[in-house]
Amino acid sequence: MKKFGKLFLSAIAIGAVATTLTSCKAKDDDGVTTIYAETKGLPAPFIYQDENGNLNGYDIAVINEVFDRLPQYKLDLRISDSALIDAQTGTIDFTINNWSYNSDRAETYYFSYPYTRAKYAFVSGDGVAYSSFKQVALAGKKVFGSQGDNATNAIERWNENNPDYQIEIEYTGLDFVGKVPYYLSGEYVSLGDTPVHNALAKEYPDTYGILTQTIISDEETLYITSSATSHLLFGKVNSNSDTLRKEISEVIKQLHDDGTLARLSIEYTGVDLSPSDADYNSYLN
Repeated sequence: MKKFGKLFLSAIAIGAVATTLTSCKAKDDDGVTTIYAETKGLPAPFIYQDENGNLNGYDIAVINEVFDRLPQYKLDLRISDSALIDAQTGTIDFTINNWSYNSDRAETYYFSYPYTRAKYAFVSGDGVAYSSFKQVALAGKKVFGSQGDNATNAIERWNENNPDYQIEIEYTGLDFVGKVPYYLSGEYVSLGDTPVHNALAKEYPDTYGILTQTIISDEETLYITSSATSHLLFGKVNSNSDTLRKEISEVIKQLHDDGTLARLSIEYTGVDLSPSDADYNSYLN
């Protein structure tokens, strides 16, 4: 298992009020500046806590590699349900949590270069393999949604562009396990990251393990990839956010170019999730 180097992990219980952080850029006696960040701590295999309460997963491995290559900084990364708000208000320097792009977020946050390009699958509990948005719409299936995640963004875009084949989105706070009975009822299907479903099927073989996962077609994948990348988010309220975003992004591009992203994503998720070369031509905002 990869060691975490300079990455300082403070495991704060999810749901608890996060300790107030300061993003002042004071240097220590060695001239190293502490960068404060937060994550919501899920979903696996992108982010999770191991048996010792330490953060682990693909996102964590990536950010560890980034700061290993930025010796002028050390990272204080904590778990908080308010990670997005804290980044927005400048309480922290950035948040990492497999965050996807949308235009509303672009008004508030700077997006780093991507470190993930998602691979999607429909998951169903009625024994039917759904491999396209249109099939799901024609079958009258519902999906659960979560503001800002890649899958929900994809379905929202589908609905905008296909008024005759709408998929009903029900926004919910249910966790993964709580959604399973709805999938098994046949009323709902799930569109999600293949690695997330694989991890859940392994952890819950008697529930998620019996659901049918169908990788979506190449055509469907191309339809959603325009915003299927994941990024670090830096609140624009901090005066140095754009500078820090670019410093970290250049290292992310290095990790892409030297194959580290591909290696880590296969190690942690079983799938090569590295973005395409074109994803590094320019920033999203």
